[in-house]
Amino acid sequence: MLESLVNYINAHPDLLLISVFLVALCESLAVIGLLVPGVGLITAISVLAGNNATPVMMLLSSAMLGAFLGDLISYILGRLCHPYLASTWPFTKHPHWINDGEHFFNKHGGKSIFIGRFIGPNLLFIPLVAGIINKNFHNFILLNALSAVAWGLVYLLPGYYLGENIKLDWLFGWQGLLVLAITSLVAVFTTLKLKKKS
Repeated sequence: MLESLVNYINAHPDLLLISVFLVALCESLAVIGLLVPGVGLITAISVLAGNNATPVMMLLSSAMLGAFLGDLISYILGRLCHPYLASTWPFTKHPHWINDGEHFFNKHGGKSIFIGRFIGPNLLFIPLVAGIINKNFHNFILLNALSAVAWGLVYLLPGYYLGENIKLDWLFGWQGLLVLAITSLVAVFTTLKLKKKS
């Protein structure tokens, strides 16, 4: 099954670029991002892309564009729909999502846009909040772009270079799964530590 998947991807390399764009876009969208296991999917796509010798700049560009657009759409929704959000599902059920985002934004200012990219999902609503409070659009665009670039480098390059240097059958054996499990635990632990500091 794994060999069939790899062969299919080798025959259709554009699928990796489309996939990484869509995952990055959906992961960055307010509410929708809560449903997307972004880190796992991004890592898997990166490993496959490295193994497939997909040009790294094309992979990064696709992911960064998706991440940038996801936050931009959330910002625009916040700006255009803010009078209605509090009375709209799911915010009627979870009003703290916006309140927590506003509190974090008031505490950290514009850098919240950058920080929120890396320590979601609780800060997934920062771009939405930036739109609600009318954060300066040009400043938001700059911070959004910088955070999307940094996010792409941090989240995609390790998986990409791992994929370049290993055989996929090893990765999906018990040794590879152990390495992935340990890496995931380290990522979760680091995220929890960052949340406590924020």
